Amino acid sequence: MVSLVHYDSSFLELSWQWLNDPEIKRLTHTADFTREDQQKWFEKIPSLEGYKIWGIQSDGEKVGVCGIKKINKDDCEYWGYIGVKTMWSKGIGTIAMELIEEKAAELKLKSIWLLVLEENVRGRKFYEKLGYTKESQDGILIKMRKHIHPQIHHSHTTANKQKLSIN
Repeated sequence: MVSLVHYDSSFLELSWQWLNDPEIKRLTHTADFTREDQQKWFEKIPSLEGYKIWGIQSDGEKVGVCGIKKINKDDCEYWGYIGVKTMWSKGIGTIAMELIEEKAAELKLKSIWLLVLEENVRGRKFYEKLGYTKESQDGILIKMRKHIHPQIHHSHTTANKQKLSIN
């Protein structure tokens, strides 16, 4: 089962490892940061306006992090990554994105947008498969957007529904 769970200090520690992996750091376009920077950010999370973050678990294993930010009355920006590279291409990202879209629908948002590196062809194809379309490009970053509806109707089978969980 894939679930979005509370982002706690154990995810913070894993995020340090994941975001310092050269490939993940490059693909997520993550700037350099120190442990002190990370700790200060973690302590600010509860007070951040328009920002929600979750850990991603698959069958109880912590495998990634995702969230929405810049939340306003119409839309929000999605961000996320699967940090356990052996879990890439296992469908976890797809389910996590569906759960994020459900969260956005609960907030009555009209769309979700994201930024992806131009060179990240795999990521772009993944988002396109999920219905995101290119809206604009600024240098190496492509902005993609998906319009959502307050009541998202996914084509989950009963078996797939058992894999979804939002905490």
